[in-house]
Amino acid sequence: MPYFNFQVRTETHVLLTEGAELSGVDQARIEAACRVGDLLKDHAGRIWVDEEWEMNVTDDKGLILFVLQVSAAKTSATSLVRPVEASS
Repeated sequence: MPYFNFQVRTETHVLLTEGAELSGVDQARIEAACRVGDLLKDHAGRIWVDEEWEMNVTDDKGLILFVLQVSAAKTSATSLVRPVEASS
């Protein structure tokens, strides 16, 4: 079975997650989407700090097979919303 590596890049970090032996590229695409979903679930607040995440999926030789990109964008309306102050 082919081996795939999953590397996550943000503006501030690079993380090489555990690779996996999978049946092929289609299964690697599904696995990558699941991993991105888990990252968003576990680190939802970080996307607003880094604003762009990228997952590169490579084969065992390091050739990038495909890339998933996740981005968050603030709009001008965001500046109208003020943070709620903690009560003393």
